Amino acid sequence: MKTVFYGIITAITLSCNVQAAAIGFSEAWYQVAQKNDALQAKKEQVKYAQALQEAAKSLYLPNVDITGSYTHFDKPVEIDTSAISAALPYPFPNGIPLTNQNFAHSSLNAVLPIYTGGRITAAQDIRQAQVDEAQSNYNLATRATFTQLVQYYFGVVLSEQVYQVRLGAVDALATHLNHAVKFEQQGQIAKVERLMAQVSLDKAQIEAQKSFRDLEIAKLALTKMLKQQESVLPTTPLFVNNSVTSVTPYLTKTLADHPGIAILNAKREQAKGMVDMASAKHLPEVMLYGNYNLYADDSATGELLPEWMVGVGIRIPLMDRSGTSQEVVAAKSSVRQVNLLQMQMQQDLSILVEKTYAEMAQALEEYNSLASSQALSAETVVLRQKAFSQGLSTSLEVADAQLYATSIRVQRLSASYNYVKSLAQLLSVSGDIDRFMDYLQINGIEVK
Repeated sequence: MKTVFYGIITAITLSCNVQAAAIGFSEAWYQVAQKNDALQAKKEQVKYAQALQEAAKSLYLPNVDITGSYTHFDKPVEIDTSAISAALPYPFPNGIPLTNQNFAHSSLNAVLPIYTGGRITAAQDIRQAQVDEAQSNYNLATRATFTQLVQYYFGVVLSEQVYQVRLGAVDALATHLNHAVKFEQQGQIAKVERLMAQVSLDKAQIEAQKSFRDLEIAKLALTKMLKQQESVLPTTPLFVNNSVTSVTPYLTKTLADHPGIAILNAKREQAKGMVDMASAKHLPEVMLYGNYNLYADDSATGELLPEWMVGVGIRIPLMDRSGTSQEVVAAKSSVRQVNLLQMQMQQDLSILVEKTYAEMAQALEEYNSLASSQALSAETVVLRQKAFSQGLSTSLEVADAQLYATSIRVQRLSASYNYVKSLAQLLSVSGDIDRFMDYLQINGIEVK
């Protein structure tokens, strides 16, 4: 016979499960990868960097523009010929007009860089490094999001199973209380024995209530992460895999291609590009230029302007106020800073991998070790119940056996969750997220 509490909570649970949408872990990860706002923002950063990289490719192209002007003078511009006209025996104009009072002109201009001291190459290298950095930031965010999903998804699985274990304990202790009430009525046990059974049931109900609240909170977090309107019901169970490899492959792969290291590599390339750009300010620039007159008015000046012209120009920097030498020093300092940060990151990643691997191995060992304790505690409950019915055991001993069996089951479930969480983090850090699905299939779990 179940208590009223157990019936109400069970009804609530069944109602929630009816409304919940079943979803496997693979499908959950697909939805998060497509809908997560933070990941989409990182994707936009990659597109932004790629657009700037494409723009940098045009730095070797010529600048071509059309210029035009319309000028109004206070008076027409002319050459004074009064001295000439006075010396000549025949009449000669006192002035020769060069422009009208209003002068209009337009031309097509082009400038093509030939040598820039490495400025263009450095700028393009910087843009490429910025793309690499943005892509690495996206990869880093993807791994972090995957780890978070594993925690949320299997956190719901754990909470659901713990809740069911707690309900089972409530059911078992409720049955025990019913037996104790009957034995008390028959005079086979004292009132204190029945009260002990009642207290044990109350404790189990409190734990079940806590488990139910934990389950609802875990479901809410997962539902929000998946951007679902209704509650979700995970269908992929917890698991363990006893074929644990050594930490060396994880460590080697992490140090080889972790996005954090790739980000620092990209920053180093950007710093080197800044060194090159700062150094190039001391070097001359050489360019080709050309001009084609599109329109000039019918004044003498307009007639004198050449139709087109081409040439070679050079610009040699002698002195500027930008502090070029110190810019080079600052850029080189940035390179050294990145090198030091990379060394520290490699050390931190090594510690993280070894720590996570140890936690995974510990969780697996705990899970396996608790198998015998779980079997023993379950058998102890059966024996205590039989002994109680025969008057050979107390109510407290039955309750303690049941609560201990429940705690062992919860502890073993927690160990499996810790294993899955550590495995996901280890695979995420080492860049083997896809292998997580392989572990599911190895354990006979259907991946949907």
